[in-house]
Amino acid sequence: MIRAVMLFRSGSRVPKAVSLANKLKSLEFVTDAYAVYGRFDVIAFLESENEKQLLNSFYNATKLEGIISSETLIDLAVNDDSKDYGKGYLSM
Repeated sequence: MIRAVMLFRSGSRVPKAVSLANKLKSLEFVTDAYAVYGRFDVIAFLESENEKQLLNSFYNATKLEGIISSETLIDLAVNDDSKDYGKGYLSM
């Protein structure tokens, strides 16, 4: 399983960012997407079985209307060896 996170700038107000997140959720291999506050307006999480599927998802996501720019973070395979991989720890 290959995982990735995409960060989007839309330059839009919250309702448009929420709309973009909902459009992203409808794309194949996007497991979730949210409007967020900060430097980026939307974050999307992707998973696929191979690189080709993931690259297709990146391409389709960046073609959506209203995106100014994006950054993509791809999970490294070596993370699978970590005992805490995938647990999503958040210290409070």
